[in-house]
Amino acid sequence: MQFLKPVEVRLRQWRNRLAPWRYRGSAVHCPVCEADFSRFLPAGTGARYRENAVCPLCRARERDRLTWLFLQRNTQLFDKPLRLLHVAPEPRLADFFRQRAGTGYISADLMRRDVDFRLDVSALPFRDACLDAIYCSHVLQDVPDDRAALAEFRRTLRPGGWAILNVPLHAETTCENVRPDNVRPRFDRRPDEHLRQYGHDYLQRLEEAGFTASVTRPGDLESSEAQRSRLGIDGPRTGYVHSVIRPG
Repeated sequence: MQFLKPVEVRLRQWRNRLAPWRYRGSAVHCPVCEADFSRFLPAGTGARYRENAVCPLCRARERDRLTWLFLQRNTQLFDKPLRLLHVAPEPRLADFFRQRAGTGYISADLMRRDVDFRLDVSALPFRDACLDAIYCSHVLQDVPDDRAALAEFRRTLRPGGWAILNVPLHAETTCENVRPDNVRPRFDRRPDEHLRQYGHDYLQRLEEAGFTASVTRPGDLESSEAQRSRLGIDGPRTGYVHSVIRPG
C-alpha cells in the first residue's frame, strides 16, 4: 500500500491547514503562537492517545508549551550572547532559540539532514567547555548509553552553562526497556526507541553526572488549575522541565 503514501501525506497537509479554522474559539490558549482555539488537537495512538494535546496552528505539544512558559519566565538565561546546541530541534523552539542566540545557534540530530550537525549525543564533536547552553528534549530515552551522553553534555558546557534535558517519566525508578518490539531491524537505520523508562530518580541521575539539577512542574509556572487547563499543560503527558547547570 506504499503507493497510497503520497495521498495520505497530502490529506494530512490539508487537514493541518484547515485545523485553525475548524477549531476556532477561545477556550484554550497556546502560549507559543499566542492563538486561541475551542480546543487542542488529539494526539498519539493506542495507550498514548490523549485529547487536547497539539496546537492546531503551530503544532506545539504539551511539553513544548510547558518549556515555552519556562523560557519566557526565565529571561535571565538569555541575558548575554549564547552558543546554544539544540538537539532534535522542534520548529517553534528552534525559531525562539535562533532569535536569542543568533549566529551562536547550533542545530543537531542523529538522522535529519536539515540541521547544522548530524551527530551522536554520546560522542559530541565539540571541544571542552565551548557551549553556553544545551536544549535536548525527549531524546535520552532513545540513546543506548545515556550516561555517556550526559557526560558529553557536561564536558562541552562551560562552567556556569545551563541545559534543559527533558525526558518522559513513566516509572517510579528508571529501568532499561530493551525489547524486541522497540529495537529496529538490522536494515533499518533509524535509532531504536524508548530503550529505557525514566522514573523520578532522573534528577539524581543528572546530579550523578556532575550537574546541579532542578525540576519545574506545571504548577510551579501556573498556580491556577483552570489556567493550566486553558494552556493545555495539565495532562499526564506534559511532564516536567529538567534544568541543569554545570558548576563553575
